[in-house]
Amino acid sequence: MKKIVFSTAITALFFTAGCAMEESSENEDGNNQNENGQTDDNAAGDLSSVQFYVPSEDHDEISIIDIPNSDVVGTIETGARPTTVTFASTMREAFVANQDDSTVEIIDTQEMEATDEIEVGPTPHGMALAADNNTLFVATVNDQYVDVINVENGEVDEQIDLGDDASANYPILENGELYVTDHENHKLHIVDTESLEVTETIETAEVPRVVAAANDSLYVAASDAGLLQEFDPEDGEHVRDIEVGGGATDIAVTEDVSQAVVSGMESDTLSLVDLDSGEVTETIEDLPGARHLSFNREESRIYVTLADSDEVAVIAMDGFTDEERITVGDNPHGIEIKALPGAGGSC
Repeated sequence: MKKIVFSTAITALFFTAGCAMEESSENEDGNNQNENGQTDDNAAGDLSSVQFYVPSEDHDEISIIDIPNSDVVGTIETGARPTTVTFASTMREAFVANQDDSTVEIIDTQEMEATDEIEVGPTPHGMALAADNNTLFVATVNDQYVDVINVENGEVDEQIDLGDDASANYPILENGELYVTDHENHKLHIVDTESLEVTETIETAEVPRVVAAANDSLYVAASDAGLLQEFDPEDGEHVRDIEVGGGATDIAVTEDVSQAVVSGMESDTLSLVDLDSGEVTETIEDLPGARHLSFNREESRIYVTLADSDEVAVIAMDGFTDEERITVGDNPHGIEIKALPGAGGSC
């Protein structure tokens, strides 16, 4: 998630106030509702709106959450069992992975409908889009490849072979390299994005899920081991393990790299980690199937999909408290922010 850093407190205050005024204006004049009291799809497709997209596996749809008022303002039909979503930098296109269809759909975010469907390998899961908005890496769980999509021609142009019996799960792009977790073999593969060859493989603890990069470190959520692991990307050396509880799934690191939030899908927990001390400082329990995470832009709240429900939990970072629940489709999976730089304030 990309955030804007403002140079002065006055600028930050201006944008925060702008967010509040935008919410108040919508509530007063009803611009986001139709005559039946339902949300207007035109508002949901507004390019300048600051939103979360949440794929729901059991409903085959994406719920669109308006961040300022925590309302679901629209839905988009998808293929079977959508998992994760990512956006082009223009926010005009979204890409959603459909597990059971083995497809990736390209969504027009203004028209709120699919414009293309691309066949990929079995059970697509995590995705990573290159800065050119044209090269999309898709991890397919049930084979040993990462598919490389040319967005312009809508085809899988190449495949990255991770080796026999590999099972790609979540990829990220960082400094010209692709990092891909292999949850069946407890590995993290490092791929050169020019040659599309695996250059190094790092052993992880059992069942790595999400990998995140921050401040010259790699962080891996190892679910069966209940660990947040840190590695040095330069040499692949293991730095430390932080115990976070069972089912560690996703990682969100604050922009100043002082804290990390780690979800625990099997333990129904959310852990707040002090990255300086390597200690868990706060834990929230009773979050059914706590799965994927995303901050709002000012990092005042973190949003958590609850896989064993039809809700997204809203967690206030100040005090680390469960503040609110937003109802979405059943079995929500990923969550990704749609926000143009400079639009929508700090929401």
